[in-house]
Amino acid sequence: MPSARREPPDMEWRIERHETVGSTMEIAAGHAMRGAPAGLVVIAEEQSTGRGRLGRVWLAPPGTSLLLTALFRPSLEAARSGTLSRLIAQQAGDAIAEITGVRPRVKDPNDLLIDGKKIAGILCQTSIRGDQLDYLLVGIGLNVNIPPDQLPFPTATSLLAVTGVMQDRERLLAAILVRLAALPELACAGEET
Repeated sequence: MPSARREPPDMEWRIERHETVGSTMEIAAGHAMRGAPAGLVVIAEEQSTGRGRLGRVWLAPPGTSLLLTALFRPSLEAARSGTLSRLIAQQAGDAIAEITGVRPRVKDPNDLLIDGKKIAGILCQTSIRGDQLDYLLVGIGLNVNIPPDQLPFPTATSLLAVTGVMQDRERLLAAILVRLAALPELACAGEET
């Protein structure tokens, strides 16, 4: 499987790419339940049942967005997992700013906005064993190269709409993964960050 261009030194990423899936979260959850190690990233060009928070649907034209779910197995007490969405959103926002020069604002608990419009959503799904997280799935839907006239909702935007320039989804992916791997809260037992 191909990998992102820049990989953080402490995380071995394994990228699983799909053309069309129901949901990257569902595929990653299946892998996690079967014992897949941290570092798996499921990416799709299109999702037919991509989901957001509160059962909302995530829509994006094929090949225009970054649609991914990353698997982590953090050494973290379940009680502390509630703060992860905001930390992850901040890291994703920093990665977007690094690559595009445009800084999104975090809207609690898990959205990124530019000029008051949604550019990305982050969905965290956990499995708990005892009082520890067994695994954490981080789903990110980032509107990258959706033309303004194809945005699914009037409250949505894309990096193309904001910057007027097509963005490199692979560079964005690499920057996001580097920043997520650097979060101490996502480190596996025995990993140094």
